[in-house]
Amino acid sequence: MAPAIDFRQNRYVRKLNDWYSRLSLRARIAGTMIALVASAGLVLSAWAYLADEQLKRNITLDLLSEELTHFEQRMRVDRGAEPLRSARLAIYRSSDLAELPRHIAMLRPGEMHRVRSGGRLLDVLVRDGDFGRLYITYDVTTYATQDAIALLVLAIGVIAIVIVAALAASAISRRLVEPITALAGRLTEIDPGERHVRIGAQFAGNELEPIARSVDMFMERLDGFVEREQSFTATASHELRTPLAVMRGAVELLETSAAERPGASKALARIQRAVREMTEFTDALLALSREQQAAAASETTCDVNAVLARVVEDQRSVSPGKRIVLEIEAGTNLQVAAPESMVAMTIGNLVRNAVQHGTGGEVLCRSQGHELVVTNAGTLPTDNLSAPPRRFTTHPGGHGMGLYLVRRICERYGWDIRLENGPRGVTARVGFA
Repeated sequence: MAPAIDFRQNRYVRKLNDWYSRLSLRARIAGTMIALVASAGLVLSAWAYLADEQLKRNITLDLLSEELTHFEQRMRVDRGAEPLRSARLAIYRSSDLAELPRHIAMLRPGEMHRVRSGGRLLDVLVRDGDFGRLYITYDVTTYATQDAIALLVLAIGVIAIVIVAALAASAISRRLVEPITALAGRLTEIDPGERHVRIGAQFAGNELEPIARSVDMFMERLDGFVEREQSFTATASHELRTPLAVMRGAVELLETSAAERPGASKALARIQRAVREMTEFTDALLALSREQQAAAASETTCDVNAVLARVVEDQRSVSPGKRIVLEIEAGTNLQVAAPESMVAMTIGNLVRNAVQHGTGGEVLCRSQGHELVVTNAGTLPTDNLSAPPRRFTTHPGGHGMGLYLVRRICERYGWDIRLENGPRGVTARVGFA
């Protein structure tokens, strides 16, 4: 048994499927309806035309056969009977072959042939009988012209039907796709920060009601998840701020009593930096949990270069073994519409990751124009360059919330962050809008 042929593996079939899949739903519905109507019209028209041609051929064959039979009967009565000759029908005997064109005289007997002779279209029947070979010709030129006109009218009718079907298919497909378009538009209009949005009632009684109800169920679960996350983050942030405030006050008191003890002052300075970083971290979490709008942040501005200098100085104290180079373009005053805690969280995480996970001994921090560039030695995997920047490290175990928060903050305020491999190592670029 021969194996079945899978036409889906054919190159042209695959290309057709790919092209068809790229069409819109409305175009596919309308195109399918038009194709079905056009195919049905062509098949029915071809069947009707061929059936009509076969019917006329059979009638003509019967007519010519009866005329030859009638002439043979006359020949039996009178061997000198003259064959019928008229403007449209003529009978020729073997002795009359000189009067026939050669291509007609060479026709096989027993069949009816359609030939063209002298500008006319003839149906010719050849028969061998008791009186030799007989030829009968029937002029069907007028009928052929009428057939051509009928075929043209039929083609125009099919084209008209296809045009009407195309208009109807376009209207029907538009009507069919309208609910889907309305659902897509309604989903697009939903603000990500808006809670308790439901769309099921809008599509009640519609074919898309089950989908709308499913979307409502998903959004209800999503609302609960977001509310729980925001509640936990806000509560944790508030709870952390109290002990941090106590720690900050205690450090200030200790600094006064330990002014003459350099070792203690150094340790207190580290504690103070840790408390400040923890405070900025909790402030950032609290702001993110509230889903504040970027417009509200425009009331607060921050000097990026000042924060960068402070962060670099802190990292130099924490990591004396690293050489951290700070370059700030002369004459620049980079101000951004964001709280200082957000800017410090962004810059601090970038610099801290570069210091901790860089393979070289030098980290470059450069502020130029509206862009901050942090570079360390190392190589970032290629797949991480196109992915959202969840980590900025060449260290295999470099996971955590640092760069995840950086990405969230950049998305919030519309800042552009990119990771790329360069000749000097891994570079993080933040473009402040």
